[in-house]
Amino acid sequence: MFIIYFHNWWGGFFTKQDANNIEFFEKLFAYTKFKDSIITNDINKANVLIEAGTPNDGVINRNWKIKINFIGEPVFPDYEKYDIVLTSVNRINNIVDLPISIMYIHGNNFLNTLENRKITKIPYHFCSFIVSNPKCKTRNTMFEMLNKYKKIHSAGRHLNNMGRNLEGTWSSSIHLDFISQHKFMICFENTKMETYSTEKIVNAYLGNTIPIYWSSPHIKNIFNEDSMLFLEDETEESFNKLIQKVIELDNNDEKYMEFVNRPVFNIKNKEYWKEHYTLEKLGKKIDKLVI
Repeated sequence: MFIIYFHNWWGGFFTKQDANNIEFFEKLFAYTKFKDSIITNDINKANVLIEAGTPNDGVINRNWKIKINFIGEPVFPDYEKYDIVLTSVNRINNIVDLPISIMYIHGNNFLNTLENRKITKIPYHFCSFIVSNPKCKTRNTMFEMLNKYKKIHSAGRHLNNMGRNLEGTWSSSIHLDFISQHKFMICFENTKMETYSTEKIVNAYLGNTIPIYWSSPHIKNIFNEDSMLFLEDETEESFNKLIQKVIELDNNDEKYMEFVNRPVFNIKNKEYWKEHYTLEKLGKKIDKLVI
């Protein structure tokens, strides 16, 4: 029997107060050889390690039957130290490609909501921006350039122009309600890497707004590229082209409504999910690596 020990997980993971929590693994493991496993808080009783983030040699060097690493951040893993790695990489044998955006969707049962959106009203406000990390130059440039056209409501700690920070967590109804009051949302990732994507673009879709997005082009496998405004590269030409498209939609209600109601998943996306991102398919990929 597999007895699992989770190590180094973030606050709210076990209590399910964070939107990315242990419930995702409970759902995923139902499709794997771990379906009858036991979860323990006692490392001495466990034979399976599931460790988040950076390897702890004092933990991974114990006598484990299986060692699994999960990385949600854009950091290349020490994959040779584990039997299985779950992260945003799809080109190494013992890595199962699992962007945190996929975890977020499955863990919170968002697939049906995303597939069945119907927007009937144009929001009053222009564009939202909820960012704490100041280090992404590409994201900062997008904000500064588009803000020259019309004021963007920036409600995070970075570039805040609302007088106060938006309350609630990034997955709260407060945040989604704020997003839904705007026609667009700048939801760039912190960086561009492999298949990396997070909750940022998912929240834009859940908030029934048009995502203005930048990160790995792999996102076009996950979501309909025609339902987002995607910055293709970091050239001035690309920034200007994207901003002109925003301005066009902002000034034409008919075009805006057509765009915002485009399906989140097209036929190509649905096929890609079937091959890579359903819980059943993810489970099969994990099982192939279970010794």
